[in-house]
This record gives sequence, structure tokens and C-alpha cells, in this order.
Amino acid sequence: MTVTDSVVAHRARQTRRFDTTDETLLLQASVGVLQDLGYVIEETRSAFGVVVGSKATPRRIRAQILVQGVPDGKSSMARATFQAASNGVAGLETLDDPLLYQQFFDRLSQSVFLTAHEI
Repeated sequence: MTVTDSVVAHRARQTRRFDTTDETLLLQASVGVLQDLGYVIEETRSAFGVVVGSKATPRRIRAQILVQGVPDGKSSMARATFQAASNGVAGLETLDDPLLYQQFFDRLSQSVFLTAHEI
């Protein structure tokens, strides 16, 4: 199995590294950003660093955020996956809209920065 450039680019859009080891802070900020973007939080598993939410647009969009520490011990990463029901097909397709991921991570970065600096 080979990894194509498009897979690598998509994974890069889905993932951001943050200069904090406080995974709880990053998870809480993710919940707040999703809520600000209109998502209803359906599930949180803080022990596993997972948040799941959804919102209704012309089709239902599901967001899943995974937060975990990075082996360097100095940072954490967040990976966001946005999915929507496929037209007439059972199951979900992963959305590959760069703007969707950029919007989420811009807001998450701002939230983490403001919280870390108690602003």
C-alpha cells in the first residue's frame, strides 16, 4: 500500500500541533469552537481525547476531534475529521474542504492562545 500526495495533503489539513502539553485545555477549546460553529456536542471521551459533534445543514455534518500528546513531550496535536452523509449511500464520506478545516483550526488556535494567556 502506498500513500499518495493527496492523502498526505489531506492529513496535513486535518492535523495541527499546539505548543501546550495541556490536552484537557485543547479538548475543552475544541468543544467550545465546535459549539461556536453551530455543532451540537454528542459525545466526549476526555480519557481518550475525543469529542464528537454534529450539525444540520442541507445534509448532516459530523465532526470528530482527537487530541493527544506528541512524543516530544512539549506539545500536543489535534486532528479534526468532518464527514457528511453521501448522496444515496449508507455511511459517511470525509469532507476535503480546506476552508472548513482552516476555519476550525484558526478558531482553535485563537481559543488556545487566549486561554493560555488568560485573556
